[in-house]
Amino acid sequence: MDEVKTAGSGSALSDLVQEGVCVWLDGVTRRELADGSLHRRVAEDQVTGAVLPLRELGREVREGSAYREQIDVLAERGVGAEVALRTLHRHDVRRACDILAARFASTHGEDGWVCAELDPRLADDAAGSLAEARALADAVNRPNLLITVAGTAAGMEVVSGCVAAGIGVNVSHLYSPRRYESAVDAYFEGLERALAAGRSVVRGSVASFGTARMDAALSARQGAAALPGRSALALARAVYHLYEERLGTSGWRRLRSAGARPQRLLWPDAGEADRTVAARRVEDLVAWNTVQTMSARTLDAVAQGGRLRGDTLSGEVAAAREHLSAVRISGVGVEEVAGEVAATELRGLAEDRAAVVESWREPR
Repeated sequence: MDEVKTAGSGSALSDLVQEGVCVWLDGVTRRELADGSLHRRVAEDQVTGAVLPLRELGREVREGSAYREQIDVLAERGVGAEVALRTLHRHDVRRACDILAARFASTHGEDGWVCAELDPRLADDAAGSLAEARALADAVNRPNLLITVAGTAAGMEVVSGCVAAGIGVNVSHLYSPRRYESAVDAYFEGLERALAAGRSVVRGSVASFGTARMDAALSARQGAAALPGRSALALARAVYHLYEERLGTSGWRRLRSAGARPQRLLWPDAGEADRTVAARRVEDLVAWNTVQTMSARTLDAVAQGGRLRGDTLSGEVAAAREHLSAVRISGVGVEEVAGEVAATELRGLAEDRAAVVESWREPR
């Protein structure tokens, strides 16, 4: 039986939604838009958002056929690689936004969001990233767009600037509690700037915290003493506690009264090849008003074999701090490792983008 059809038959996805977790489909490209996969997932599988990574677009451009017709047209017009890739991405983002528009409208902007990524080569270029973010928002011209901004030091300036200008953001590549706090600060600062300028506040923002990559990196440094998944869970519990703390401040209450919404924590898909492990990653990260992005493979694994055990994050900060303290005592610096993980990931994404641009010049 078709996996897409069977996914909706499982109860785990419904249970996840009942726990206050929103499910967004990750890895969306022209293929999923053209064959109706995203539309079916929205209709049948509890999917209420979409993520369109540039890495997946690049892979499809180089290895697939979904973009062939539009690429040929652009090539005939003499369009260069950079402009062409932006054109493909924006076309897909608009289409995904339209597919999720009804959800966005019915929830009054609570859900139905689509994440579109900035060029990773601009991760440390605040001015360039902000200019691209504004151009992307203008080109897509849809209210349910979230622009994915890398959570570097420069990226925090971009987050604040986007929010101040009324552009929703997804702050990505966050791997430590301290960097997550920086993302919250940037979001709050942007909201304050918008209010000071007399603008209405943006209705959407998420902060993507990569627990799985950090777990793997910390485990590699700890060696045999590490238990897989322990650091991931501890980090998730620590940042969820910070999320709740910040929503209890007087500063947030003032922003909330002006119409602001919380910047939800988002747990990105871990890309696990093993379906059982992929489902377990989802089961371990359950708490109210959070988001989980899942590839089609992970989505089906959860639907068909997931076993939720309720909220796994709330009220567990003491245990989380104890574990992270033990990691530090063992000689592993969480912040240092987080910086290395982010730098490695962003460097890989930049290299992928450069490779796609180079492949554009090859004979077709």
